[in-house]
Amino acid sequence: MIKKITFIFFNLFAVVMLAQGDSNLLLQYNKGPDLDAFYRTWNFDIQAFAVRVNLNEDYSKPGVTYALGANVQYKLSKTFGLTSGIGFFNIHYQYELSNNTSTDKLSYITLPLTIRVSPSRNFILETGAVYHFLLIAKNSEIVNLSDKSNVYESGVFKNTLGWLFSLQYNVWKRLNVSIQYRFIKKSSVAFSIQKNNFSGLLLGVNCFVFNPKKKPL
Repeated sequence: MIKKITFIFFNLFAVVMLAQGDSNLLLQYNKGPDLDAFYRTWNFDIQAFAVRVNLNEDYSKPGVTYALGANVQYKLSKTFGLTSGIGFFNIHYQYELSNNTSTDKLSYITLPLTIRVSPSRNFILETGAVYHFLLIAKNSEIVNLSDKSNVYESGVFKNTLGWLFSLQYNVWKRLNVSIQYRFIKKSSVAFSIQKNNFSGLLLGVNCFVFNPKKKPL
């Protein structure tokens, strides 16, 4: 699944970049300026997502939770830009085992570093790495016998590196809707049902501070 999504997404990136190259070549032979060539070098956006991410195992089912984020975008051209920022990301899921139907709730601070490609002013394709700093990992039952708490001991869940693939569509001025696929991979404690490997979908809204369709003054 991960390999298929990666292959499809990077093929879309290649098609967009090649098409843009041909457009730039044609513009060299056109007379007069391209009135639609403007772009904002810097922009900022805030994000809110509904999250449905699960363990990459067949003994759990995902719950729906949320994520929030804020990004800074730097564009090198009308169609190509770099993005980084900070976010708050949650994962909820329930075990489906004969002796365990408890629920895990994990919270992370996320730091993304991504590439954004814009085939048009209405669409944004985005991909890149996301580092997840674990804030807390807890269960609906007592899992830490040393202090009889619901919080997992250190080392069960870890800071993890992930990757995202996202498509945004502009619905109104500075407001975009988006769908994102994210996977996270990290080594886990051997023979433990608790894993650091996750994948799933995020549905969200993105709001830019400056209207990307409006020419800067």
